[in-house]
Amino acid sequence: MKRIVPLFLLTLLYFTLQNYNYAQRVNSEDYYFLNWEENKSITLNGILSSDAEFVSWNCVNNAGVIVKNPSGNKTEVVFSRPGYYLFNYSIMKSNGTIDSHYVIVNAFTTGSYKERLNDLISLMTTEEKIKQLTNQADSIPRLGLRAYNYWNESLHGVLAEGATSFPQAIALGATWDPRLVNRVATAVSDEARALNRLYGKGLTYWSPTINIARDPRWGRNEESYSEDPYLLSRMGVAFIKGMQGDHPYYLKTVATPKHFIANNEEERRHTGSSDVDMRNLYEYYLPAFKSAIVEARAYSIMGAYNELNHVPSNANMFLMTDLLRRQWGFEGYVVSDCGAIHDMLYGHKFFKTGAEAVARSILAGCDLNCGQAYREFIKDALDEGLLREKDIDSALFRVLSARFRLGEFDPPELVPYSSIGKDKLDSKENRRLALDAARKSIVLLKNNDILPIDKSKIKSIAVIGPNAREAQLGIYSGFPNVLISPLEGIKNKADSLDIRVGYVKGCDIGGGLLKPIDPEYFGVIEEKGIKGLLGEYFDNMNLEGTPVITKVDSLIDFSFGMNSPADGVPSDKFSVRWRGTIIPPDTINYIGTSCDDGVRLYIDNKLIINDWKEHGEKPIAAEVKLLPGKKYDVVFEYFDNSLGATARLTWDLGQKDFEKAKKIAAENDLVILVLGITPGISQEELDRKEIELPSVQRELVKQTAEVNPNIVIVLVNGGPVALAGAEKYAKAIVENWYNGEFGGQALADVLFGDYNPGGKLPQTFYASTEQLPPMSDYDIINNPRTYMYLNEQALFPFGHGLSYTTFKYDSLKIVSNTLNETDTLSLQFRLTNVGNRNGDEVVQIYASCKDAKFKVPRKQLKRFRRLTLQTGESKVLEFKIPVDELAFYSTYENDFVVEKGAWEILIGSSSEDIRLSEKIIIK
Repeated sequence: MKRIVPLFLLTLLYFTLQNYNYAQRVNSEDYYFLNWEENKSITLNGILSSDAEFVSWNCVNNAGVIVKNPSGNKTEVVFSRPGYYLFNYSIMKSNGTIDSHYVIVNAFTTGSYKERLNDLISLMTTEEKIKQLTNQADSIPRLGLRAYNYWNESLHGVLAEGATSFPQAIALGATWDPRLVNRVATAVSDEARALNRLYGKGLTYWSPTINIARDPRWGRNEESYSEDPYLLSRMGVAFIKGMQGDHPYYLKTVATPKHFIANNEEERRHTGSSDVDMRNLYEYYLPAFKSAIVEARAYSIMGAYNELNHVPSNANMFLMTDLLRRQWGFEGYVVSDCGAIHDMLYGHKFFKTGAEAVARSILAGCDLNCGQAYREFIKDALDEGLLREKDIDSALFRVLSARFRLGEFDPPELVPYSSIGKDKLDSKENRRLALDAARKSIVLLKNNDILPIDKSKIKSIAVIGPNAREAQLGIYSGFPNVLISPLEGIKNKADSLDIRVGYVKGCDIGGGLLKPIDPEYFGVIEEKGIKGLLGEYFDNMNLEGTPVITKVDSLIDFSFGMNSPADGVPSDKFSVRWRGTIIPPDTINYIGTSCDDGVRLYIDNKLIINDWKEHGEKPIAAEVKLLPGKKYDVVFEYFDNSLGATARLTWDLGQKDFEKAKKIAAENDLVILVLGITPGISQEELDRKEIELPSVQRELVKQTAEVNPNIVIVLVNGGPVALAGAEKYAKAIVENWYNGEFGGQALADVLFGDYNPGGKLPQTFYASTEQLPPMSDYDIINNPRTYMYLNEQALFPFGHGLSYTTFKYDSLKIVSNTLNETDTLSLQFRLTNVGNRNGDEVVQIYASCKDAKFKVPRKQLKRFRRLTLQTGESKVLEFKIPVDELAFYSTYENDFVVEKGAWEILIGSSSEDIRLSEKIIIK
């Protein structure tokens, strides 16, 4: 109720609490906690102003509440159950005006919230409920409900200023160490709690990404842990448990595994369908999500942009209700990806109206909308009878239950995580953990006795390459206080050893990572007499009619934001056509655009980029061959719909300086080439077209090898790279990933032998793009992808990773070689470090079915363990594998079935480096 007079003139209202052990205000003088287990009543005591004539106490949601003296300034209130109670306290003054206060009594019991939450929802208006079902939920002051932002990110550290940045997810996958991942997630959730306590930052986090890394061209490959469903599941479970904590009731944070399901392309995700048969779905795409819900008890999950088999994910009853809630027992809430509900209308064009889109989404089980669609269309859906109020209530109950479980509605003293403070943010312990994780993620791919660096022989090092000087963190990264690049890490280590280090960049990244075209390379617009492109600006999105304004733009590098691009042109729903010529000073291999929204680019009347649709800003590169000094006609067409506008015309000029690279390489004992890709080549909204190392980098390798054969290649990347022959020039290759704030230091520790690498590849490194089927093909079985089905030789196989020491596997024993499907396979073997260095090994156990009646994996990972052995140390390792974990999905049985007959158990250091094997029979 609106207050009639200013606050300072209102009667002061306060509560006197009698006969209680615990009651505390938290938000304001009008909000009180009452421990109902210990006290069933509370005394309300009003202090009246001199002109007060009448007092009235009223419980708005009168659920068994007894107000003993409703007309007195002092009254006892008795509660028959726990609940969330709203009281109206009215005072009539002598002048006839009435002042009103809303007062809340939160009568709680420990470890329980459902009655209170139902009360809270019952007190809301329909409009208030709707505004709670978006990622940026409004406050409701009269109910003591704060505004809340559900969108927070923690893929490999909290996305916030000053938070620790751990290695990217794909790098954590390369550790093959779930206990480490759990420690990382525990540190991340500590920092999340610290930020919540310091600044009120939300506690619902949209991570981890557990879409399986089925294709290295996928723009978000770096966000996934692995191409293997078992390894991905183990890492996902470890991360979720670390984020959510181990309290039986309170959640430390809410983890949100994403994106459910088969969200493995960027190019088509807003418009296309991921077509997946039931066997691929159950065996390959679903296991990590099932483990996240059933085993890790994730309290939220994010629906994907894409359709699954031509039904939008967020309106898919099979996914959201049948699988999640009925089969897996999911108790939390589903949130849509941002703008995904709008996509159903404007991208997929699956629904004709917004009302239908939101109704189908809510009824399917999508509770929370990231975006504005629910705010815009739920009321229409209610008015049209597509939704009932109780459907809204059910969704809201699931959403707000998370905030209750996080402790927002309980006294802070009762919430075990509420005391986590500033000392956990970027702490020394977390920095040590970030360094430890970075070291453990590094994979030694090749080593011809050049690593570790011989400190007695190597006196000078040339560090060359486009990724040497920058510390690449990857996408969804925070802003850490410490950031060590590969060059800095190497130089710091070398300086302490009196080893000289020189550096040149050698070349840019290439591969379509482009820069705006400099004005001097545009031709002259004759009618204006100046260099640039002639821009025709239209007040519509279709380049129709007469331009509002025509002008020469000397640089096409615009970020209009929400502003008008030119006089008389609207800030939204406009289009531009730029015409002119370009004259390259050197050979150009790539030309491109980076726009929000649609774009078309013509070179000499040939359409080379056609992306005439709505999307956020994304760079697009087209491979061309533009010769130096030649004049080319260019037409660049662009439109913007809403929510910001950017338009950039780019190319790859200025990528290489091979002569400087060769000179410094020739002058030093050792060359370290720091190569790879960056998020500018592969990220959200941007798939790679090919997986090969950009050609300019391959040429850099070749030319430096001509003057110095002692070459170490370091890869900095978020997914597999095909080296396309560059590997033959290197004596060693090290995979360093996007490795967090201490990535450069960890790399130096490995190169100089202060840390023995033990990481293993969580993905197959294919030999070339030609080994991959089209990205839109989701059938990994019949169109082979991953180590499980690939019949060709990979560049580096799944699970591969070398060490500076040597491990011996022997003494395999299997308790019983004949089993039935209800048995458990028990095995043991001995692992010995027979080298001269302490080190880590990841033992890997695979199963291979030999008598299958249909196509099955060549082998499939079933167990693994990372362990450290001192020189000469042996350990006997024991593993147990229930036979039913060997099952394949049968489309005839609509269930998993174990194939009878001969199987082989394979034990090794990688999927292709098998050291021990044994046959078993399943009856």
